[in-house]
Amino acid sequence: MSSVGGKTALPFLSPYVASKFALEGVSESLRREMLMFGVEVIVIAPGFVSTEMTVKGAGYDLSRYDGTPYAAALARVRSFMTPGEGAALSPERLGRAILHALTTPRPAVRYTVAPNPLQTFLIEHLPKRMVDAMIGGQLGLKPQAG
Repeated sequence: MSSVGGKTALPFLSPYVASKFALEGVSESLRREMLMFGVEVIVIAPGFVSTEMTVKGAGYDLSRYDGTPYAAALARVRSFMTPGEGAALSPERLGRAILHALTTPRPAVRYTVAPNPLQTFLIEHLPKRMVDAMIGGQLGLKPQAG
């Protein structure tokens, strides 16, 4: 089980993203190592799912960043950690995707299951600098004047 964070790194989530990038690489190597045994190694990469991790992230005390260049961006990230109704995957939707991946005769190598598939596709396929600008603009991470 990976994450869309296994292909797209979001600011302030570096340890989480690093673990998911690593999992993607291990899965790819293992899939090739298992070819001669007929063992399928697949990755299921959900987008935002309301979990204990996101609940903890939404409640994290950001006061130590008050007055720093990151204060506003961190507040925006927090707002994404507590999305409105329909902005996160339901456990049932993710469960259906997992069931399909585990029971189909020829599974895909990677299943991305996201609340907004078009947005996820664009972020994974647009030029990195364009995505940097989009994410930076959304979070207010722009070069400082001076």
